[in-house]
Amino acid sequence: ALKPAMAGRLLSLGSPMAAQNAIIAVGGMIITAVVNGYGVAFIGGFTAANKLYGVLEIAATSYGYAMITYVGQNLGAGRIDRIRTGMKWATTVALVTSAVIAAVMLVFGQHIVGSFISGTPEEAAAALKVGVTYLSIMSICLPILYILHVTRSAVQGMGNTVLPMVSGIAEFVMRTGGVLLLPAIMGENGIFIAEVLAWFGADLILVPSYFVMLKRISRA
Repeated sequence: ALKPAMAGRLLSLGSPMAAQNAIIAVGGMIITAVVNGYGVAFIGGFTAANKLYGVLEIAATSYGYAMITYVGQNLGAGRIDRIRTGMKWATTVALVTSAVIAAVMLVFGQHIVGSFISGTPEEAAAALKVGVTYLSIMSICLPILYILHVTRSAVQGMGNTVLPMVSGIAEFVMRTGGVLLLPAIMGENGIFIAEVLAWFGADLILVPSYFVMLKRISRA
Protein backbone atom coordinates (compact mmCIF):
# COMPACT_ATOMS: atom_id res chain seq x y z
CA ALA A 1 0.00 0.00 0.00
CA LEU A 2 1.11 3.53 -0.72
CA LYS A 3 2.51 5.27 2.33
CA PRO A 4 1.82 9.01 1.98
CA ALA A 5 4.59 10.00 4.41
CA MET A 6 7.21 7.98 2.55
CA ALA A 7 5.95 9.13 -0.85
CA GLY A 8 6.09 12.73 0.32
CA ARG A 9 9.64 12.28 1.57
CA LEU A 10 10.77 10.75 -1.72
CA LEU A 11 9.06 13.53 -3.65
CA SER A 12 10.73 16.19 -1.50
CA LEU A 13 14.14 14.62 -2.24
CA GLY A 14 13.56 13.96 -5.91
CA SER A 15 11.90 17.21 -6.99
CA PRO A 16 14.94 19.46 -6.39
CA MET A 17 17.16 17.00 -8.28
CA ALA A 18 14.74 17.03 -11.22
CA ALA A 19 14.65 20.83 -11.15
CA GLN A 20 18.46 20.92 -10.99
CA ASN A 21 18.81 18.76 -14.12
CA ALA A 22 16.19 20.80 -15.95
CA ILE A 23 17.93 24.08 -15.13
CA ILE A 24 21.30 22.75 -16.30
CA ALA A 25 19.71 21.45 -19.51
CA VAL A 26 18.20 24.85 -20.27
CA GLY A 27 21.65 26.42 -19.88
CA GLY A 28 23.01 23.90 -22.37
CA MET A 29 20.31 24.81 -24.87
CA ILE A 30 21.17 28.50 -24.56
CA ILE A 31 24.82 27.74 -25.34
CA THR A 32 23.73 25.71 -28.37
CA ALA A 33 21.64 28.63 -29.60
CA VAL A 34 24.59 31.00 -29.26
CA VAL A 35 27.01 28.58 -30.95
CA ASN A 36 24.64 28.14 -33.89
CA GLY A 37 25.10 31.83 -34.62
CA TYR A 38 28.75 31.27 -35.54
CA GLY A 39 30.20 29.78 -38.71
CA VAL A 40 30.15 26.17 -39.82
CA ALA A 41 33.79 25.62 -38.82
CA PHE A 42 33.17 26.85 -35.28
CA ILE A 43 30.05 24.70 -34.92
CA GLY A 44 31.95 21.66 -36.21
CA GLY A 45 34.86 22.16 -33.85
CA PHE A 46 32.64 22.87 -30.86
CA THR A 47 30.52 19.79 -31.57
CA ALA A 48 33.59 17.59 -31.99
CA ALA A 49 35.03 18.69 -28.65
CA ASN A 50 31.64 18.23 -26.98
CA LYS A 51 31.63 14.60 -28.08
CA LEU A 52 34.55 14.12 -25.71
CA TYR A 53 32.79 15.79 -22.79
CA GLY A 54 31.39 12.47 -21.71
CA VAL A 55 34.89 10.96 -21.71
CA LEU A 56 36.19 13.82 -19.56
CA GLU A 57 33.28 13.47 -17.14
CA ILE A 58 32.75 9.71 -16.98
CA ALA A 59 35.04 9.02 -14.01
CA ALA A 60 33.64 12.04 -12.14
CA THR A 61 30.10 10.72 -12.61
CA SER A 62 31.14 7.29 -11.34
CA TYR A 63 32.81 8.78 -8.27
CA GLY A 64 29.67 10.79 -7.65
CA TYR A 65 27.43 7.72 -7.68
CA ALA A 66 29.82 5.98 -5.29
CA MET A 67 29.86 8.94 -2.89
CA ILE A 68 26.07 9.16 -2.67
CA THR A 69 25.90 5.53 -1.55
CA TYR A 70 28.97 5.75 0.70
CA VAL A 71 27.89 8.91 2.49
CA GLY A 72 24.28 7.75 2.85
CA GLN A 73 25.27 4.40 4.35
CA ASN A 74 27.71 5.93 6.83
CA LEU A 75 25.22 8.64 7.76
CA GLY A 76 22.71 5.93 8.59
CA ALA A 77 25.32 4.09 10.65
CA GLY A 78 26.26 7.28 12.48
CA ARG A 79 29.86 7.06 11.26
CA ILE A 80 30.49 10.72 10.56
CA ASP A 81 34.22 10.13 10.91
CA ARG A 82 34.13 7.78 7.94
CA ILE A 83 32.30 10.41 5.88
CA ARG A 84 35.15 12.84 6.54
CA THR A 85 37.80 10.26 5.69
CA GLY A 86 35.96 9.03 2.61
CA MET A 87 35.50 12.56 1.32
CA LYS A 88 39.21 13.30 1.69
CA TRP A 89 40.18 10.18 -0.24
CA ALA A 90 37.48 10.69 -2.86
CA THR A 91 38.70 14.24 -3.46
CA THR A 92 42.29 13.04 -3.77
CA VAL A 93 41.39 10.27 -6.20
CA ALA A 94 39.18 12.65 -8.20
CA LEU A 95 41.95 15.24 -8.53
CA VAL A 96 44.52 12.63 -9.58
CA THR A 97 42.11 11.13 -12.11
CA SER A 98 41.25 14.53 -13.57
CA ALA A 99 44.96 15.33 -13.90
CA VAL A 100 45.64 12.07 -15.76
CA ILE A 101 42.68 12.54 -18.12
CA ALA A 102 43.67 16.16 -18.70
CA ALA A 103 47.23 15.15 -19.56
CA VAL A 104 46.02 12.54 -22.06
CA MET A 105 43.69 15.02 -23.72
CA LEU A 106 46.33 17.74 -23.90
CA VAL A 107 48.81 15.35 -25.52
CA PHE A 108 46.49 13.43 -27.84
CA GLY A 109 43.53 15.82 -28.08
CA GLN A 110 44.35 17.06 -31.56
CA HIS A 111 44.30 13.53 -32.97
CA ILE A 112 41.15 12.58 -31.07
CA VAL A 113 39.20 15.69 -32.06
CA GLY A 114 40.40 15.33 -35.65
CA SER A 115 38.74 11.92 -35.89
CA PHE A 116 35.33 13.61 -35.50
CA ILE A 117 35.93 16.29 -38.14
CA SER A 118 35.46 16.10 -41.90
CA GLY A 119 35.22 18.54 -44.79
CA THR A 120 37.62 20.40 -47.05
CA PRO A 121 41.17 20.82 -45.73
CA GLU A 122 40.50 24.48 -44.94
CA GLU A 123 37.24 23.75 -43.13
CA ALA A 124 38.74 20.81 -41.25
CA ALA A 125 41.75 22.86 -40.12
CA ALA A 126 39.54 25.69 -38.86
CA ALA A 127 37.19 23.31 -37.05
CA LEU A 128 40.13 21.42 -35.56
CA LYS A 129 41.60 24.61 -34.13
CA VAL A 130 38.28 25.45 -32.46
CA GLY A 131 37.81 21.92 -31.11
CA VAL A 132 41.34 21.63 -29.72
CA THR A 133 41.09 25.03 -28.04
CA TYR A 134 37.81 24.11 -26.36
CA LEU A 135 39.09 20.68 -25.32
CA SER A 136 42.29 22.17 -23.91
CA ILE A 137 40.42 24.71 -21.80
CA MET A 138 38.10 22.05 -20.41
CA SER A 139 41.01 19.69 -19.73
CA ILE A 140 43.08 22.25 -17.85
CA CYS A 141 40.08 23.12 -15.67
CA LEU A 142 38.91 19.52 -15.24
CA PRO A 143 39.71 19.35 -11.48
CA ILE A 144 36.96 21.96 -10.94
CA LEU A 145 34.43 19.62 -12.55
CA TYR A 146 35.58 16.61 -10.53
CA ILE A 147 35.30 18.51 -7.26
CA LEU A 148 31.78 19.50 -8.35
CA HIS A 149 30.64 15.89 -8.83
CA VAL A 150 32.19 14.51 -5.65
CA THR A 151 30.98 17.35 -3.44
CA ARG A 152 27.49 17.50 -4.92
CA SER A 153 27.04 13.79 -4.39
CA ALA A 154 28.31 13.98 -0.81
CA VAL A 155 25.76 16.69 -0.01
CA GLN A 156 23.00 14.65 -1.63
CA GLY A 157 24.13 11.60 0.33
CA MET A 158 23.68 13.59 3.54
CA GLY A 159 20.03 14.00 2.62
CA ASN A 160 20.04 17.53 1.21
CA THR A 161 18.94 17.93 -2.41
CA VAL A 162 18.02 21.61 -2.18
CA LEU A 163 21.59 22.92 -1.97
CA PRO A 164 22.65 20.89 -5.05
CA MET A 165 19.65 22.43 -6.84
CA VAL A 166 20.91 25.86 -5.83
CA SER A 167 24.29 24.90 -7.30
CA GLY A 168 22.47 24.03 -10.51
CA ILE A 169 20.99 27.53 -10.53
CA ALA A 170 24.50 28.92 -10.03
CA GLU A 171 25.67 26.84 -13.00
CA PHE A 172 22.85 28.22 -15.11
CA VAL A 173 23.59 31.83 -14.17
CA MET A 174 27.34 31.52 -14.75
CA ARG A 175 26.99 29.54 -17.97
CA THR A 176 24.30 31.75 -19.47
CA GLY A 177 25.88 34.99 -18.31
CA GLY A 178 29.26 33.89 -19.59
CA VAL A 179 28.09 32.77 -23.01
CA LEU A 180 26.09 35.98 -23.53
CA LEU A 181 28.68 38.46 -22.22
CA LEU A 182 32.18 37.02 -22.61
CA PRO A 183 32.26 36.72 -26.43
CA ALA A 184 32.00 40.51 -26.65
CA ILE A 185 35.15 40.75 -24.50
CA MET A 186 37.17 37.65 -25.40
CA GLY A 187 35.77 36.63 -28.75
CA GLU A 188 34.86 33.00 -29.45
CA ASN A 189 36.95 31.75 -26.51
CA GLY A 190 34.39 33.37 -24.21
CA ILE A 191 31.98 30.57 -25.10
CA PHE A 192 34.49 27.99 -23.91
CA ILE A 193 35.22 29.86 -20.69
CA ALA A 194 31.48 30.02 -19.95
CA GLU A 195 31.40 26.25 -19.41
CA VAL A 196 34.25 26.39 -16.91
CA LEU A 197 32.60 29.33 -15.14
CA ALA A 198 29.50 27.16 -14.70
CA TRP A 199 31.55 24.49 -12.92
CA PHE A 200 33.22 27.11 -10.74
CA GLY A 201 29.89 28.71 -9.86
CA ALA A 202 28.53 25.36 -8.71
CA ASP A 203 31.64 24.72 -6.59
CA LEU A 204 31.19 28.07 -4.86
CA ILE A 205 27.86 26.76 -3.57
CA LEU A 206 28.72 23.10 -3.03
CA VAL A 207 32.02 23.26 -1.15
CA PRO A 208 30.72 25.49 1.68
CA SER A 209 27.48 23.49 1.67
CA TYR A 210 29.39 20.27 2.32
CA PHE A 211 31.11 21.69 5.39
CA VAL A 212 27.88 23.22 6.68
CA MET A 213 26.04 19.91 6.29
CA LEU A 214 28.91 17.97 7.86
CA LYS A 215 28.90 20.28 10.86
CA ARG A 216 25.14 19.98 11.16
CA ILE A 217 25.04 16.18 11.15
CA SER A 218 27.99 16.05 13.54
CA ARG A 219 25.90 17.91 16.10
CA ALA A 220 22.84 15.76 15.57
